[in-house]
Amino acid sequence: MNISHQAKWLTLFALLINAAAMLSPIINGGDSVTYAALSQHIALNNDWANLVLDGKDWLDKPHMPFWITALFFKIGGVSAFTYILPGFLFHLIGGYYTWRIARLFYGRETAWLSLLVYVSVYHLMDSSIEVKAETYLTGFIMGACYYWLRYDAQAKIQYLLLGALFSACAVMTKGVFTLITITSGLVCMWMYRKQWSKLWSAKWLLALALSLLFTSPEMVALYRQFDMHPEKVVFGQTHVSGIKFFLWDSQFGRFFNTGPIKNTNGNPFYFVLVFLWAFLPWVAVFVAAMASGVRKFFVPGTEGQARFVFLCGAFFITFLLFSATSFQLDHYTVILFPFAAILCGKFLHDWLAPLARGRALLVAQLMLTLLLVVLAVGLSVYVANAIVMAVVLAIFAALLLYGYVTREHLRAGAVLAYPVFGIAMLYAFLVLTNALTFAASSVAHNANAQLTGKPETPIYVYQMDIVARELGLYNRSPCFAVDDAAPLPQTGRYYLLVTGEQLAQMSGRLGHVEQVAQGRWVIHKTGTFPRFLRLAKGTEPLEDIRIVQVDGAK
Repeated sequence: MNISHQAKWLTLFALLINAAAMLSPIINGGDSVTYAALSQHIALNNDWANLVLDGKDWLDKPHMPFWITALFFKIGGVSAFTYILPGFLFHLIGGYYTWRIARLFYGRETAWLSLLVYVSVYHLMDSSIEVKAETYLTGFIMGACYYWLRYDAQAKIQYLLLGALFSACAVMTKGVFTLITITSGLVCMWMYRKQWSKLWSAKWLLALALSLLFTSPEMVALYRQFDMHPEKVVFGQTHVSGIKFFLWDSQFGRFFNTGPIKNTNGNPFYFVLVFLWAFLPWVAVFVAAMASGVRKFFVPGTEGQARFVFLCGAFFITFLLFSATSFQLDHYTVILFPFAAILCGKFLHDWLAPLARGRALLVAQLMLTLLLVVLAVGLSVYVANAIVMAVVLAIFAALLLYGYVTREHLRAGAVLAYPVFGIAMLYAFLVLTNALTFAASSVAHNANAQLTGKPETPIYVYQMDIVARELGLYNRSPCFAVDDAAPLPQTGRYYLLVTGEQLAQMSGRLGHVEQVAQGRWVIHKTGTFPRFLRLAKGTEPLEDIRIVQVDGAK
């Protein structure tokens, strides 16, 4: 069996399954809606310096992800697709540089295996559609790591400029903490090779200086929005420095739990548990790769120790730092998975060699595939959606067909291909069920459908801030969130979204009211997985939502 050929086709299959999720008309709840709203303000107002949410100054993340999304909004209009598209493209950029680093270290065949692992890791697939800052960050970090490796070997100007540019973009995406992830692999490799002088050489001091220089757009934007205006209120305080928050509080402040955003519920083993599901279906391969790599590392004369040190340094130093802090979110580790993918790709290349032996991994991957298939089919049966079931069974049929065609190569199929089909089934179930469920039940999507084609008048959303924010992404009319009746206009015509109970309580306090639509929808799309399944099955209680036209003219 030609492993590279199989890896290419399986990579394409995984990417197509992943890309299909971009067709969802829904922007997922929580952070995604917030980030899209921030980008929308930039695009509609050509205000590239300020981050504004619901009409208020917003200080949490740097500007780069919002600049990128706003650019796509300017080109293609504001929609769920134009929000997801740039995130998916940066997922591809991260995969491209994962391939380049793996090829630089181990050759083309290992590079394709590494890319296959990358594109089929569950949390990387999910992040490419969820589109958090880590989606962009992964692309920037892997690009920076590749060009700094090339710059380390040969000090060419293009490697210096591209390495500095990617590093600066990473910093402008998540903060200066990202430089630790970018440089930890190189520093560990220098230490292993006893190249201590590189730590303070002019060559690398220039690289650092240029990287920091390229972050100047972020510094200027923060200075203009916050430091020039100390009277602004952020985090309930005045005299808040945007530059200080960017350089310290946003990352190191969270690490030491001294910043304005705190979390005291950290667990040192949290990310170990996250890794067990987030890196599916390659967890067993990673464990085997690490065991094999450590064993070979101490064998005299073994080649590639420095590369192993680079990959382990890039992965484990940041992983341990994440584990040490009390501020922990599962998507933080996404930026480390490309390095784990290369370690897995190298191990798979060696394990699939004609003379290689070993049955434990074969059994582990077969059992894992069975688990994924049972989960996907079982959950599809529970939800009882015909479309979801048809797609899941179609992928299962493709797995059976692939297994039959390649039955003479069970070893490669069981370890390499079957898990890809298994995770594709589970991923397809989750994203398709999510899209169909919230297309039918989310307030913002359904309210927009009811209001489409009607005269453009202001829309007020009563005590549903996140709904107002999301509806503003779908509808061209201005949307406002209100917490009480006082800010509602006393004159003129507008639409009001309100629960049936609240509308009854407001009776007599509004002008002439005419109901436009009514539905039983869900306000909050986030929550526990069991709640998500109940929503998909149609057994979760929904809110009685009214859309009324109010004529406040007196």
